[in-house]
Amino acid sequence: MTNNIAIKRVVAYIIDYILISLISTSLIYITFINPRYDEYYEASSAYNNLVQEYYNKEINAEELTIESRNLSYKINSNGYIYTIGNIVIVFLYYGVFVYFTKGQTLGKKIMGIKVVSNKDKELKLYNYFIRTFILNGVILSILTLIAICFKESTYLNIYTMASNFDMILMIVLFLMVLFNKDGRGLHDILAGTKVIDVRNELISEENNEEVEVIKPKKLKKGQKDED
Repeated sequence: MTNNIAIKRVVAYIIDYILISLISTSLIYITFINPRYDEYYEASSAYNNLVQEYYNKEINAEELTIESRNLSYKINSNGYIYTIGNIVIVFLYYGVFVYFTKGQTLGKKIMGIKVVSNKDKELKLYNYFIRTFILNGVILSILTLIAICFKESTYLNIYTMASNFDMILMIVLFLMVLFNKDGRGLHDILAGTKVIDVRNELISEENNEEVEVIKPKKLKKGQKDED
């Protein structure tokens, strides 16, 4: 059962990730919101051309890596609106929205799972914010914003370490969800939450409603119980 929920959680995460990425990315292409749109577009186009050159075997993997690192600073420094917007949208979606939907994102709703308290208490907004901060790449985004404030060489060092940390964190969270008996990751443990299957909860409630206490009939004096 735990593994079944873990798989549903992964699928739900992918659905939500795609949704948030589409919303956040759209902010970059709104010129009056992103004052560095032209610079971002130029750097982004250069990166796409670089990838195409690699697929056409015009450059090797090492050259791709080196050039990608050089373009990374230009893309992130000129696309800081995306990074800031992504942080805001992530907290609104995984925090505020999920708080009002009682523990369900769109992905979780589709997969029939939801976030609840691990101690059968009512979850507060900060519980969802803790999960969001750890699980949804907020740490990487914040460190990226800090990194672009420095010169390119310093940026690359900070961004590389932040990316590696984020990757390791995601692997640890995934393994904890998959192999822990209670299916709780680090974000669940720190936030005091767990994820349950909504369908199983409904079945349990229905079974409890069907249990009735049958009281014996009160017979009048001299009356026999014909049943």
